[in-house]
Amino acid sequence: MIVLFRLCLFTPLLLLLGLFAVLALCIESSALVPQQEPFNAASVSRVKQILRQHKVQRLRGRDTQTIAMSEEELNLLASHLAHRLDAAGAVLKIQQGLLAFKSSWDISALLPYKLQASSYLNIDTVVASSAGTDNAGTGLNSLHIQSLRIGQLSVPPLLVETLVHFALQRLQADEDLHNVAKAIQTIDFGAQEIALTYQWREDLIATLRGRFITAQERQALAIYQQFLVAEVDRQGRELTFTRLLEATFRFARERSHSAEPVLENKAAIIVLAAYANGGGLSTLLPEARNWPKPRRAKLRLHGRSDLAQHFMTSAALAVAGGGALSNAIGLRKEMDDAHSGSGFSFKDLAADMAGTRFGELAVASSASASTLQNRLAKGHGDTVLMAGIGGLEENLSQAKFAARYGGPGDRRYQQVVNSIDQRINSLALHRLD
Repeated sequence: MIVLFRLCLFTPLLLLLGLFAVLALCIESSALVPQQEPFNAASVSRVKQILRQHKVQRLRGRDTQTIAMSEEELNLLASHLAHRLDAAGAVLKIQQGLLAFKSSWDISALLPYKLQASSYLNIDTVVASSAGTDNAGTGLNSLHIQSLRIGQLSVPPLLVETLVHFALQRLQADEDLHNVAKAIQTIDFGAQEIALTYQWREDLIATLRGRFITAQERQALAIYQQFLVAEVDRQGRELTFTRLLEATFRFARERSHSAEPVLENKAAIIVLAAYANGGGLSTLLPEARNWPKPRRAKLRLHGRSDLAQHFMTSAALAVAGGGALSNAIGLRKEMDDAHSGSGFSFKDLAADMAGTRFGELAVASSASASTLQNRLAKGHGDTVLMAGIGGLEENLSQAKFAARYGGPGDRRYQQVVNSIDQRINSLALHRLD
């Protein structure tokens, strides 16, 4: 009896100590993959080019298509995805039949204790494909995790197989995800290239879109669309961009008494961005085609509708994809304008940067989201959303831009960007305090 009592007493303690030992092996003080450079205009341009190149064509039902991507293209997309997921970095290497994937995650802020050095979760895995062999499986079943290492802990192959089998069973239990997985026919790792063959189904895009937008988010977007319709009519001729933004965030503050302020701000910004740009939400949600539509009106910032569009578009990109990416996309657009003839505009870039800061504050945390709601709710059409743009050049041709500012990496260009940052920091609305 005494032995049994001691066993019952010490077993939970031993299990707890074992858990701490496993965690200690998983967490490391340095990143396996070095911190990657922030996305710049050239990177965004290349990602867009890759996505356009591999865009799903208009296929008929049950047609098949093969997408082949090089190791370089995959690494660029992996870097983009890592940035979206706040990972320190990710890198892939492809050999015949094998794909090696490494990623690092800074988890210092997630730990209940603070260390002098940063803490990282490093994942190193090798995936093998049986495509083209006698034992080839179909679709995801052709992939096998050959090895998995988390920090200093090597996960036993038997445990990996069990976890993968469990994940596949859960995937099959979800009808939508199972249908997407079934569309994938083969995944083949070649020499520094991956080839994916899939059978097209017309409902796949709608299915995937539905998985990325939760029912709660759909409901919030519908509610803010209804509010927008009513508010635009209520303000009538007195409608301005600033007043509409203030009223929308006043509504968001009221709803946040019983809802998550980050979700409310995100929905508000996406709906306002679609309205400011003259479009709708149907590209995001097909059912939005049947939603009520607000009266059309030009929203202006500093007297210009294009600046309001830049501001809200960048804010929407920031809440959806991260501030650094939003800034890079804004810069890329201005570089494109310098090439196409309309000219590079630091004023447009200033609106992009202000909108990005606004979006970041709107969803950074519940506290930040609430603070932004309170600041806007107190306004009476007099909130300063964007600092003055005096002295900022625009309509610069490619040649003039290069002669005066060099390029995004040039000191002269960076001086202007820094001055825009200082202008944004001077506004009470955009300060972090």
